[in-house]
Amino acid sequence: MDFYQSISNYYQHIFPLNKAQLTYINSAREDDKKQLSILDIGCAIGDLSLELSDYFKEVIGIDLDEGMINKANEKGKNKGNLHFCLENMLHIDQSFGVNRFDLIACFGNTLVHLGSEEVVLDFFRSACSSLKDDGKLLFQIINYDRIIDQKINFLPTIENESIKFERNYMLHLDSKKVDFETLLTIKESGLCIKNSIPLLALRKATVRGLLQEAGFTDIKFYSNFKRDASTANSMPLVVEAKV
Repeated sequence: MDFYQSISNYYQHIFPLNKAQLTYINSAREDDKKQLSILDIGCAIGDLSLELSDYFKEVIGIDLDEGMINKANEKGKNKGNLHFCLENMLHIDQSFGVNRFDLIACFGNTLVHLGSEEVVLDFFRSACSSLKDDGKLLFQIINYDRIIDQKINFLPTIENESIKFERNYMLHLDSKKVDFETLLTIKESGLCIKNSIPLLALRKATVRGLLQEAGFTDIKFYSNFKRDASTANSMPLVVEAKV
């Protein structure tokens, strides 16, 4: 069982809907959102996509985990403008067509699950092709400059009445990757689920260069979804790029 299959039943307790993401997306374009389409990459159980469907003309959510997509489809079954599908983020221009979306969002550190900088570039090119003129790519990863430069080896533990989710990093500079090691404890049952998954440690300068190479312009970096300026000590890295 892979990482996301193992946590899918508890996802809503680990990563509840972040309303700041919704506000951030809604303010990304000044157009009438009832005329806009958006692709939510790594949609998981569909909470963000479901909220976005109240504002946008069309919302499509994709994920590679079948269990999560099944949960998302159940939630969104009564929304005519909302669709979920099992789809690879690298194939979006082939699957949905060119010049299809006004916005593409990719949150939750999803991007760094891609295996190399070359594959990230492939995704950026696919996203650029999938966006309409003046379209925007919005994504969020961990600020890996901070992880690398300050030798950070953990993220804050997520804990509530239902779960405890411990998160540690082991950095491998030679491969530009980190091992993301997690321990999920289900408090009601005492069940412990341990996982390790390799992630690409993308520096901000690398992200900028790859976006530019893929054809994006007006690239902006923020420290959070309020659009505060990115700093060396920011834990997230929120990125906005225009076609």
